[in-house]
Amino acid sequence: RHSRRRLRVRIFYHNLNLLSDLSKVYSLDHNQTTMGEKKSSSFVFIRDPVFGWRPAIQEGVQGDKAIVNVPEFKDEQSMMGAGDAKKGQMGQVNLKDYHAGVLPLQNVDALGNLLEFADMVKLPYLHEAGILFNLKKRHVMGMPYTRTGDIVIAVNPFQWFTELYTENKRKYYSNKLVWEESEQDPRDGLEPHVYEVSSLAYKGLAFGGIDQSILVSGESGAGKTETVKIAMNHMASVQAGPQKIDLLAEDGGAQDLDPVVQRVVDSNPLLEAFGNASTRRNDNSSRFGKYLQLQFDNQNKGGMVTTSNCNCRLAGSKCEVYLLEKNRITVHDPEERTYHIFYQIICAPQNIRVAYWEKLKDVNRDSFKYIGPSANKKVEGLTDEEHYEATVKILALVNVTGDKLKMLFRAICVVLQSGNITFGPKNGDKDQSEITSLQAVADMADLMGCSTEDLGLAFTERTMKTRTETYKVPLSANVATDAVDAFAKEVYGKIFLWVVQEVNSATAAETNYKGGGQENFGIVGMLDIFGFESFVRNRFEQLCINYANEKLQQKFTEDVFRAVQLEYEAEGIALAEISYDDNTDVLDLIEARTGVMAMLNEECIRPKGSDFDFVQKALKQNAKSPCMLSNKTDRMSFGVHHYAGKVMYDAEGFVASNQDTLPTDLEDLMYKSTNDIVSKKPEEPAAAGGGRGAPKRQKSNIVGSTVWNKYKTQLASLMANLHKTSSRYIRCVKPNMKKKPNLMEHIPTVEQLRCAGVVAAVTLARSAFPNRLDNSAVKFRYSSMWDKKAFPSKKTDSMTPEQACSCDAEAILLGTLECKEYKNKEGETKKAFVTGKTKSFFRAGAIEYLEANRATGLDSQAVTIQKLGRGYVTRKRFRDLVHGAAEREKAEREKNAREAQERADKFAKEKSDRDQGRSSRKTDLEARIKALKQQSEEADEYKTQKIQEVSDRKAKAEEEIEALREQTSEDARKALMEPKKLAAQQKKKIEENTKLIDYLKKENKKIRKDNDKIKTKYDVVKSNNEKLIENNENTGENFDDLNESTGQVHQKNEDLTVTLEKAKKDNKKLKERCMGKQEEYMSQAETRLEYQKSMARILNMIQDQSKEQQLVEDTVVIALECEAEAKAIMAALEAETGDGI
Repeated sequence: RHSRRRLRVRIFYHNLNLLSDLSKVYSLDHNQTTMGEKKSSSFVFIRDPVFGWRPAIQEGVQGDKAIVNVPEFKDEQSMMGAGDAKKGQMGQVNLKDYHAGVLPLQNVDALGNLLEFADMVKLPYLHEAGILFNLKKRHVMGMPYTRTGDIVIAVNPFQWFTELYTENKRKYYSNKLVWEESEQDPRDGLEPHVYEVSSLAYKGLAFGGIDQSILVSGESGAGKTETVKIAMNHMASVQAGPQKIDLLAEDGGAQDLDPVVQRVVDSNPLLEAFGNASTRRNDNSSRFGKYLQLQFDNQNKGGMVTTSNCNCRLAGSKCEVYLLEKNRITVHDPEERTYHIFYQIICAPQNIRVAYWEKLKDVNRDSFKYIGPSANKKVEGLTDEEHYEATVKILALVNVTGDKLKMLFRAICVVLQSGNITFGPKNGDKDQSEITSLQAVADMADLMGCSTEDLGLAFTERTMKTRTETYKVPLSANVATDAVDAFAKEVYGKIFLWVVQEVNSATAAETNYKGGGQENFGIVGMLDIFGFESFVRNRFEQLCINYANEKLQQKFTEDVFRAVQLEYEAEGIALAEISYDDNTDVLDLIEARTGVMAMLNEECIRPKGSDFDFVQKALKQNAKSPCMLSNKTDRMSFGVHHYAGKVMYDAEGFVASNQDTLPTDLEDLMYKSTNDIVSKKPEEPAAAGGGRGAPKRQKSNIVGSTVWNKYKTQLASLMANLHKTSSRYIRCVKPNMKKKPNLMEHIPTVEQLRCAGVVAAVTLARSAFPNRLDNSAVKFRYSSMWDKKAFPSKKTDSMTPEQACSCDAEAILLGTLECKEYKNKEGETKKAFVTGKTKSFFRAGAIEYLEANRATGLDSQAVTIQKLGRGYVTRKRFRDLVHGAAEREKAEREKNAREAQERADKFAKEKSDRDQGRSSRKTDLEARIKALKQQSEEADEYKTQKIQEVSDRKAKAEEEIEALREQTSEDARKALMEPKKLAAQQKKKIEENTKLIDYLKKENKKIRKDNDKIKTKYDVVKSNNEKLIENNENTGENFDDLNESTGQVHQKNEDLTVTLEKAKKDNKKLKERCMGKQEEYMSQAETRLEYQKSMARILNMIQDQSKEQQLVEDTVVIALECEAEAKAIMAALEAETGDGI
C-alpha cells in the first residue's frame, strides 16, 4: 500500500514538473496582455539584406509592426534555431513586407531547436525560409538528399559519402521500392536518395508499363552530371531483379554487369570528354544539354506483372544533345578551360600523338591559340593523360579504333590548327587580307587533305550570288579571322555529333540487342540540362537556356498541380480551392508569332538586320505583355520576367549568334576534305509533329535555318517525348560558391531554389492553404482553446478513431478561428481552415493566429492542477508531523542493522579470503616439496649410476693391467735376448711409464677426494631433506617458518646442483685425460712389444748363425738380465697401480 502511494506521489510530481516546463516554454503569465499591445513569443524568420533569412523571436505586435528579438550568431553557418543563440537586440519589422502580414514561423521544438524533416511535405510551416533552413540542417548533418513529395532535392556536399553508394545500399533501395510488396507508400521510413527516383522510375515502367523520365536540373557545379551517373548506374543494377544483401562481402558483393549494360554505363564519360569543360564554378561542367534514353525490353508489357514474373531488362540507350556551347572552342575565360578533349590529346604520349599527326611532336598548350596557357589541374582526381587513356578505352568500347580513331583525332587537330592561322592586310589594303602564317596553313591543308590555295581563298574571300551572276568579295583581316573561328566551331560541332552518333550506334537497342531488329522498347529518359541562368551580362545563349527552363517549368507546374489535386482528393477537399498562376505569359512573349524570337528571326533574314532594330521591334510588338521589361537608359537591352525572377538581356550579337551558319565558301572547303568527319553534311532536325521546319532562303549565301529554329524544334521534340512519360524530378543545389563541405550560403541557395522552381512548386502546392497539420496534432496543440459547449464535436461511437479525431479537430478550429472568417467577392463566407480526413489545412495567417493565442486557455487548467498539488503538499506535511519521528527512528534502526550486517558480511568475506589464501599457499608448498623430493631421488639414482659406471671402469682397468702384466712379463723374457742398446731404450720407456703411473695415481687421488666431498654434501642434503619432511608433517599453524625453511632447502639444493654439475664437468675432464693416457700407454706397450720381438729375433739369429760360443752365452746372459730387470719394474708398477686404484 505504501509503495503504491509512493508511486502515485512520483507520478504527480512528474506531471507537476511537466506543467512547470510548459509554463516556462509558453510564458504563462496572467499579466501577459496590456492595453494596445499584444505580447506572445514565437520563433520566426525575418528577412536580412546580408543573409537573406535569419532566425528571430517575435515578442509581440504593435499595429502593423512586429517586435522581434534578433539573436546574435557567430557567423552565417551557425544560424540554425534561435533557441541556443545569444539574445540580441530588440527591433521592429514591418509586417506589410511579409505574405498575409505575418512572419513565417520556424519549424522548431518547444525550446527553439531547429527540427529537420526528410520529407518537407511534413513541414508544419512550409515556406521559403523553412525550406532553406531544413536543407541547411540536413546538409550540415551529412544528409545531401531531401524529399518534397515526388521531388528530390540534392545538395552538393562537395565530398563523397561512400556509405551512401555501396552495393548493399543499391540493393536495399531496389528491394524496398521495387521488389517488396507494400500496401503503403514504400518510401515511408526511407531516407531520400537518388536511388529512390531511379527505383520508382523502373517500377513505373516494369509494373505500370508507362515510359518514365527523370529530369535533373541545377546550375553549374550543383552536381547534375554526377547525379545522372549515380541514377543511371543504379538503374542498370535494379533491373537485375531482387538481390540478397551480403553484409560480409566487400562492397556488398558487387556483380559483373551484362556487356550491353556495361557499354551503356561506360559510354557516358565519353560525352563528358567532348562536351564538358572546367569553369570558375565547376571543374567538370557540362556545356550542352543531354537527354539519355535508357531502352528496356519490357516483355510483360500489357499483361499482369508481379514481382515473380517481372522481366524488364536494360537493352540499350540512345542520346540526344542540345545547344553545345561553341563559343568556348575559340575563346574562353583565362581562369577556365576549353573542352577536355583538347588537353587530353596534348598530354597523350608523344609516340601516340605523332601517330595521329606528325606535327604534334614536342607541342604543348601554348602551341595552339585556342587552348593557350592554363593551369595543370586534375579533373575528378585524374590528370589529362589519365583521362586520355580512359577516353581511348571507351572509344574502343563503342568500336572507334584504328583508322576511325586516327580520323577523329586528326579532325580535332583541324580545329586546333585553325586557331593558329593569322591574317594581315593584302598589299597595305585593309579591306583585303592574306594569310601571314604560311606554315600553319600548310599544316592545315595537310590535315584536311586539300590544297593551301583552296584554304586561302575560302578564308579571305566571300562568294556572293544574285539572280544573274556570282562574284567574289574580299574580306578584311578581322572578318577573315572570324571566318576561321566560325569554321572551327562548325568542325567541332560535327565532331561532337559524330561521337554521339557512334555512341548511339554502339548502344542503341534496335541494332545491338539480341542481334537487332526489335522495336518498341520501354523508355526511362534522363534529362541533364542547364539550369536557369542570370548573369551580369546575359546574351543569346542565356535566353535559349532560360526558354528551355521555362518549358520545363511549365511541365513541372502541371505535374505538381496533379500531385496537389490527388492529395486534396484523398483528403476530401473541394478542388475549387486550388488556384495557381502558370508561366504561359512568359512563353507567349518568347515563342509567339510576334514574340521576341520571331522578331529576331526576322532580323536575321533581313539583308541589313541589326541588333538595335531587333530590340525596338520586340519592345514595340510586346509592349502590352506583363512579362516584357524595357531599359530606358539602354536601347540595346530588353528584359523578361521569368518564373525565377527578372533578367535583362544585352542584345549585342543576338543577330550574329542566331545565324550561326557558314558561308558557302567554307562549307565547300569542308566538302573537299578527305576527312569523313569534316566533310560530312549536317542533318537537318525534323520539325515537331512531322512538319518540314522553317523554309530556306535559296538566294542567300547563308545556308541552313537559324539557331533558334533548330533549338525550338529540338526542344519541341523533347517536350513531346516528356509529355508521353511519367516524370520525376531531381533538383540539384550548389550550397556555396567556395566548394567547401558542410557550408551553406543563404542567398545563393535561395536563388537556386527559386530558379529550380522549388519555391514556385511550394507556392502552388499551398496556394490556398499554405500550412497543414495532422488532426491529432491540432487536437493536442489547441484543445486548451476549445469551448466544448459552444462548439461540440460531431463524433459518434460508430466512427473510427481517424474520423473521430477529424470531428474533434473541426470543432476546435470552428471556435478558435471564427474571427478569421471572411467573405469573398461573391458574398460567400470562407473559413480560415478546411478539415480533411487526416489533416487540417489552414489559410494564410490562421496557423500564426493559433500559435499566438494557444496559451489563452492554459491558465485555468494550471490553477486546477496547482490547487490539487497544494492540497497534496499540505496533507503530506501534516502526515510528516504525526508520523515523521517514528518513521525516522525506524529508518535509523534499519540503517544501523544494515550497516552491522554489512560489517559482518565484510568480516566473513575477509576471513574466507584469508583461509582460501592459506590453503592455496599450502597446496603450492606441498607441490614444491614433492618436486624437490623427486629431484633428490633423481640425484640419488644419478649418483648410484655414476658410482656403478666408475666401478665398471675400474674393473675394466684392472683387467687391462693384468693383461698388460702378463704381456709385460712375456716381453721382458724376450727382451733379455736383445742387445744392451735395446735394453737401454727399454729402460727409458719404462721410466716414462713410471712417470705416467705417478700422474695417474695423483689424478685418482683427486677423484677420490671429489667423490668424498660429493658424498658429504649428499649426506647433508639427505639430512636436510629428512628434516624438511619432518617439518612438513607439523605444518598447519606456522606457514611462514615452513616457507623460510623451504627457501633455505631450495637454496641448498641449488648449491648442490651447482656442485654436482661441477663434479660432472671435472669427472668428464678426468675421463678424457685417462683415455688419452691409456692410448699413450697402449702405444708405448706396442712399441715395447715390437722391441722385445726384435730382440728375440736378434738372439735367435745369433744362436743360429754365430760360431763363437762365448758371444752367444754373453748375449743370452744380457737378455736374461734385461728380462729380470723388466719383471722387477713391472712388479713395482703393479704394486703402485694396485694401491692407486
